[in-house]
Amino acid sequence: MKEIVTIYKKQYAFIENSLSTMIESIDLAVYSEMVEKSIFQLYPALRATYIISKDLRQSTPLYTKDETDTTYLGSNKKHLLERIRFRDDDIYISNVYVNSRSATPYLTVVRKYKDEYYVFDFELYTLLKELSMIEGNEYFSKYTKAFYSFFGFLLSFLSLLLIVYAFSSIWEILSRTSNDVLAGIFHSIIALTLALAIFDLSKTILEHEVFYKSLSRNNNLENRLLARFFISIIIALSIEALLVVFKIVLKDYTQMLQAFYLIGGIGVMMASLSLFIFVMRYSAK
Repeated sequence: MKEIVTIYKKQYAFIENSLSTMIESIDLAVYSEMVEKSIFQLYPALRATYIISKDLRQSTPLYTKDETDTTYLGSNKKHLLERIRFRDDDIYISNVYVNSRSATPYLTVVRKYKDEYYVFDFELYTLLKELSMIEGNEYFSKYTKAFYSFFGFLLSFLSLLLIVYAFSSIWEILSRTSNDVLAGIFHSIIALTLALAIFDLSKTILEHEVFYKSLSRNNNLENRLLARFFISIIIALSIEALLVVFKIVLKDYTQMLQAFYLIGGIGVMMASLSLFIFVMRYSAK
């Protein structure tokens, strides 16, 4: 979304003129016929349209390419128009906003004609493609979405397998006498920690690339994924280091130096992660 809005700001004048030309080319005298037959084919970026009467109530259903929604028919639209300042040509173009239905950036154009207000909602991403400002391929987008979906669900399945392994290990330890109970419990904790990390990774991928896919990289998704997974690895290694220390204390003090190296390595990883997070936050400002 950030990239799309940046393009919009840089090319604001051109986009505004293009939208004005589109709206002025619509013959509002035959608005109903155009909506029924061709308006959405003529303007692929147009997602919805309706009319507000002179008493500021919605006088037509919400027309979209696929359906006619009568939910808000007759509703009061005064709150939408009371702050609008029309240009000399009786056209108003809104600022970019995020549509609540699609979670993508939209522009709304309102044209006043014979005491009525004709509202047109345009999706900014499609509009920029239509104006040849960006390039996009529908089939490639579907392919990447399908791949992310498969990969995300596969990671979720693997995290479930780790959970099953952890609980089966605990059950095996408790169901029989074993001299290595502590090690088994710690290994189960490590498996659960990795399962949580993998599930968190899969959830983030599915959330941002499949179910609630947006055009934004403003949240530094890749950096967040790396930081989360790095934290989980550090936690798992810390648990393993604690287990190693316990084993050395119970058996052989001469191996304590190895535990020190392991803990020192974890400390270096924590310092690196702290530096990475600091740089990530600083660059995001």
